Amino acid sequence: MKVTYTGRDIDLSPAQSEKLTAEFEKVGKLLDNGMGEAGAHVVLSHERHLNNVEITVPYHNHELVGEGSDTDLFSAIHAAVGKLEKQAVRVREKWRDSKRSPRKETDASSEPGEGKTGDGEAGEGRPTS
Repeated sequence: MKVTYTGRDIDLSPAQSEKLTAEFEKVGKLLDNGMGEAGAHVVLSHERHLNNVEITVPYHNHELVGEGSDTDLFSAIHAAVGKLEKQAVRVREKWRDSKRSPRKETDASSEPGEGKTGDGEAGEGRPTS
């Protein structure tokens, strides 16, 4: 999974970014659709005592977004990745379950025209004269 970081007033060391890339590998396996490597955009920001993280991943014409905030930067990132994993699992289940299945074979006993009353008999609700 290709991960792009944008830090607003926050810089990550190479060791920290490697740890986070390993964290995103699980989500990358969920979102791999055979059309290439999935990409994630991570926005890190800091407000007073709170670190905010927003992760966006495009997947099948949808944007999966995971947001997390905490006083510790890595706790916020883990929360956002957890939310993103839940969304990815939900979308994959919908994608997998919505596939069409082939039509079932019709039985030989239910031939067309067998149950019709077209021989002039009066049916229910039809007045007889």
